[in-house]
Amino acid sequence: MSKKQIKWVIVGVEVLLIAALFLPAGRTLNGSGREDNSLSVFGMIARYGGLGFGTDALFYMILACALPVAVVGTVFLLHERYNFGAATLLSALQTASSACFFSAVSRKLVDYTALTMLPYLIVLVQLASVLLLIYAFLLSEPGERRGSNETNEGKRDS
Repeated sequence: MSKKQIKWVIVGVEVLLIAALFLPAGRTLNGSGREDNSLSVFGMIARYGGLGFGTDALFYMILACALPVAVVGTVFLLHERYNFGAATLLSALQTASSACFFSAVSRKLVDYTALTMLPYLIVLVQLASVLLLIYAFLLSEPGERRGSNETNEGKRDS
């Protein structure tokens, strides 16, 4: 894959991760332990905040919405090699925050919700994104920058 193709795959993955926040990631349990209604990730955030973890829930909600935008922004706005390095770090933070949040939700909301496979898929897709960004970082040469050939040729002529 070329670096340009990797950039667009990363954009697709981040859009997919934002869309996954609206999909049912769990089901509420009624008194007898049977599944009742589905909950999106935002619904889980609201329930988790309702248990007294409001600051944690707000922090994860901000990270879940802002980090995909930041990853895409760094891929397109920074110079070569720096863009994939910064995006890799942000994507790793995104993966760690999602894994921690879903782990906390599965433990704290054990009597209220049952998780579906979606949280596990979200974390796996984020891990694949990190690996793809690491690959793109390794594809880039250390001194490579946009327009570096033009500046070097201008210096040789003068």
